[in-house]
Amino acid sequence: MRAFLLAMVTLLLVARPLFPSEGADLGDDVVPTMLLFGAVLIGIVFSVGRSVWQAKLLNVDLAFLVTVAWLVLAAIRAVHSGTARPAINMLWVWVGYYVLWQLLRQLNLTDRERRALLAGMAALAVGVASYGLYQYFVELPHLRTAYQTRRSELLRELGWDDLLEDPVGLAQFENRLFSREPLATFALTNSLAGFLLPWCLVLLTTIVGHVKSLLDTPIEPPSGASPPRTHNPRQDGRPSRASRYLAWATLAFPVLGMAGLLCCLVLTKSRSAYIALACGMVIFLVMGVSLRARLARRVVTVVITLLALAFGVAIATRGLDWQVLSEATKSLGYRWQYWQATVSMVADQPLLGCGPGNFRYAYTRYKLPEASEEISDPHNFLLEVFATGGIPAGVFFVLAIGLTVWHFKHMRSTSAVSSSASSPRFSVVPLAGASERTVSSRRDQLWPIALGWLLAWPVGYWLGLLSSAPQDLTFLLVGLPVAILVGLGLWPWIQASSLVPGTLAAALAAIGINWLAAGGLTFPGVAGSFWLLWVLATDRPADESRKQSPTEKQPFSDWSDRLRQLASPQGLSVTLPTWAGFATLAAFGLLIAAFYITAYSPVLQARGLLAQATAARRFSIDRARQFCRLAAEADPWAFEPWMRLVELWQAEGPAPPPKTAEASHSKPQAADLATLLEKSTSPSPQERARELDTYAAGLLRRAPNHHAASWVLALAYQQLFQETNDRRALAKAVSFARRAIDLYPNQARYHAGLAELLRTMGDRDGARKAAEKALWLHTITPHADRKLPEETVQFLEKLLDTP
Repeated sequence: MRAFLLAMVTLLLVARPLFPSEGADLGDDVVPTMLLFGAVLIGIVFSVGRSVWQAKLLNVDLAFLVTVAWLVLAAIRAVHSGTARPAINMLWVWVGYYVLWQLLRQLNLTDRERRALLAGMAALAVGVASYGLYQYFVELPHLRTAYQTRRSELLRELGWDDLLEDPVGLAQFENRLFSREPLATFALTNSLAGFLLPWCLVLLTTIVGHVKSLLDTPIEPPSGASPPRTHNPRQDGRPSRASRYLAWATLAFPVLGMAGLLCCLVLTKSRSAYIALACGMVIFLVMGVSLRARLARRVVTVVITLLALAFGVAIATRGLDWQVLSEATKSLGYRWQYWQATVSMVADQPLLGCGPGNFRYAYTRYKLPEASEEISDPHNFLLEVFATGGIPAGVFFVLAIGLTVWHFKHMRSTSAVSSSASSPRFSVVPLAGASERTVSSRRDQLWPIALGWLLAWPVGYWLGLLSSAPQDLTFLLVGLPVAILVGLGLWPWIQASSLVPGTLAAALAAIGINWLAAGGLTFPGVAGSFWLLWVLATDRPADESRKQSPTEKQPFSDWSDRLRQLASPQGLSVTLPTWAGFATLAAFGLLIAAFYITAYSPVLQARGLLAQATAARRFSIDRARQFCRLAAEADPWAFEPWMRLVELWQAEGPAPPPKTAEASHSKPQAADLATLLEKSTSPSPQERARELDTYAAGLLRRAPNHHAASWVLALAYQQLFQETNDRRALAKAVSFARRAIDLYPNQARYHAGLAELLRTMGDRDGARKAAEKALWLHTITPHADRKLPEETVQFLEKLLDTP
């Protein structure tokens, strides 16, 4: 059972970065979470018969548990007062984070198992980086060329031909397509940089550990140099010279992998990642007390050389230019705008915040007039916890970080004392012929980790097909062979070396520094590395815990002893009675049932039905509407089916929105005929009004704080007024427009639309005020994509000039 859990943990940790997880609030993480919950449930079922249960607990665990519990409360509140579906999805993401955390803790990983997990993730990072480089040099240039020569056909092949009718969406797509930063298996460049960053440092420590093992391991002298031995050299752990050369040769794979990793990281142009890597290197060298001075200098020289090579490649291929530095202050200014708005959010909702998954909907109310993006997170992981969970959640999260720093300090002092009091541990190189029995423990289970690592690649492809951003097999064909070679090169380090002190601290600090300006805590593909490194950093290997003194194994006399042990780096080992196993099984069974009912089943069913609605939309609006209604029934918390229904209602009207010439020519004649047949049997104006009222009630009930939902309803009721000339429809349009402005007060387009509605209603004073606000926002924004179209500006100016 332990082997099964080890394989599942490895599979999930490796598979999550292999498909975009930035849409976790949309439900992209429900299948991996179900796999995690199912694996834990199986482990509990097969352990119920034990007479006693052992559980390890640290004070960091309790602080993180309170953080997650408070975030769950905030999410439950957001289900009733905010946008429900993202809140439910992120609730389960946070629960999954803690289940993964505790599973890693309770597995009691040995030293070699820890190294195997770290090496596997480092090899994965190299594989992802190699796919990013393939994208940069081959895939994206080919796609750009194809887009320039046959844009409509290519968009139709990709299933994105609706962009031809959406100028804003098309502009965003083209900006992404013609940007030169690689994305690999992620949806955002910052996410790719955040994932690669810590594994650069871990891969560095594997190379250093491998070199130290080779330098410290005695070799068999040449024949004739000493008296012949009477025993096999393989039995005393001293490899032959040929085997030693083979071990040195395997070092080439990690070194080349490190070069590719740094190249891809540099090409992301993530300035926060550059700074975090430099800080991580400093921490690595300061805390790496076991490094000999000469070796430390060589490590610094090699890393600087590789970085210079990476920057040289980026500059030579025009993937890096002076703007990376010249625009650093502008980028920091944008983030300062995000943080100012986020602080205002926290001040308004200090107890429970806006709720997990609801940041993007709450942020627009506080967005500064000159700010650029409508962001989904504040680009600062600490502020994100404070904003989505409230001040209590943020305080306990910071407390968990502080306890981790205290653990680092205590464990470093303890290791220094123990290393000075004992002789250095003998290091061997099993790949070069040493006996594994001299270093291995009976509890070491490396084959499940290797099996889970290999299975994770096809599983990652399958999970991507179930997400909102499916990928082809290219990442597997390009990344897997490279990752396997790097993994083979790291095998000697897994078998016989050790972690250089400060590695985990440096990797964790690098993630934290990067996330202070980039965010990524709520992206499971990036955050999985964070949780793994955090658990390993606060947990002693099972090999060391078995060496503790007998006094530490004595039963506790009172609660003070328990609290003292809880605060120690070793943690508190709790013995639970048999009934606790059955209670845990029942509780976890209820947890999975709740997850299945509220997230897993509705999200997957609704996603499939909405995909069918998108396909049916090209031929029949009525058929697409049927699929959307089925999706709304399948997921009673989702707002997207109701938003689609409103959009279909608008498209079915007698005055559909204008289409571009290119889009109209690209539609098949069958679709035009079906549309004409549908419009010939269109419902009466009264039926359309009642239908729109139903859609509006369903949409507002599920997304009351979503500004775009209110604005879509304002446009729909404006269209209804144009169809029926009913003043009540116009009044509703004005009401929804004002609601959208309340939720997004600094959106110039909304104020311009309100000015038009108020002018139609006859409220000239209100129309003039709305027009003035729209023009003011148009004037002060420095971003071209936020400015109003020229014809809209002329209309507003004419409205102000009219007496």
